[in-house]
Amino acid sequence: MADNFALDTLMAEAQSRSGLADFGDPAFREPAAIFAHSLDEEANLSAQGRTGMRETVIGYLCDRLKMEEWYRRVPEIADEDLGDPLVIVGLPRTGTTMLYRMLAAAPGFAVPLHYEAASVSPAFNWNFDRAADPRVGVAETRIAGMLAAVPEIASIYPYEALAPEEDIYLYGASFVSTSMQSVARVPSYERWFDTADKAPAYRYLIRALKLLQWQRKRSGAHHATRWLLKTPDHIHSLDALLQAFPGAKIIQTHRDPVDTIPSISSFIRALHRLSAATVDSEGLGREWCRMFARSMNHAVEVRAAHPNHFLDILYADTVADPRGVAERVFAFLGEGLDDDAWAEMGKWRDANQREARPSHHYTLEEFGLSPAHVKHAFADYRQSFLGLEP
Repeated sequence: MADNFALDTLMAEAQSRSGLADFGDPAFREPAAIFAHSLDEEANLSAQGRTGMRETVIGYLCDRLKMEEWYRRVPEIADEDLGDPLVIVGLPRTGTTMLYRMLAAAPGFAVPLHYEAASVSPAFNWNFDRAADPRVGVAETRIAGMLAAVPEIASIYPYEALAPEEDIYLYGASFVSTSMQSVARVPSYERWFDTADKAPAYRYLIRALKLLQWQRKRSGAHHATRWLLKTPDHIHSLDALLQAFPGAKIIQTHRDPVDTIPSISSFIRALHRLSAATVDSEGLGREWCRMFARSMNHAVEVRAAHPNHFLDILYADTVADPRGVAERVFAFLGEGLDDDAWAEMGKWRDANQREARPSHHYTLEEFGLSPAHVKHAFADYRQSFLGLEP
């Protein structure tokens, strides 16, 4: 590994920039070292990509340092009660974002906004004025730069600084998530992730959520009764999720992988274009298909042991019968859906029609896949949850 991608070198740089020393839970060291090695030796990064990915790792390390400093300064953050969250999981491109942002419009849910999830630790001199939070401008600049570099991303995922965001952003600094595979082809890390203990990711997520909840209370902005979280990344670690949040209610969204796998592969290819010298479309397509097939088939086993924690929602129902889906979700929580809550969700849907964004085009074949390959890989899942034969 080149010296400038050695983990000790990156950690020293993060400490120098921040003036802080404590990285917290040492479980991050192994995956961070493997990820950095993969970036250096395997990822085929462009010169600009090498610089950018080095900054990405240092950024995660700085995030760890800042979070630990907040906990040192304000020990009562650890006493925050997160309650039992409602968590949306499922294959990517199964309507998770649509459902998440629709539900988030209803009163009573707390959701991490993009600018918060991307930088959960505020500046130490911040006065808790949310209307003048400098993280918003930083997030807007970063999103604008990403879309300028790869415009097709706008047709795939609606990045917005003030919109509800996936909680995978909150635990990226654990180095235990598919955030790592999303930025580049990192085969050594991919192999490690397959069998890795995912518990450190959830320990970090809990600390991040507590810090976020505490700062919102300080700013007078936390009035919700339940956290609403969402990321397809949880499908790789449902057992760890339920160990971290034993009372969690989990919505799992469903759609045929023959349709979803080329779509997520297209998204990941767009993200890889930000840093790679050349993009391995077929390699990433096969890897993301394999990774999600392994996890979705394992989810069948996890769910069998926790049947009362899950609600199944079909993508087609989210599109065609959103109110019916919302009613099912609220019933799952033991509540009724009132007209005012639905009115807010309806306003969000009216203002966020998919047709307002550019079309997204892709095929299985461009990622080295075929319908038969995907059907075989997801055979257990397709039969168990979609009633589809191989």
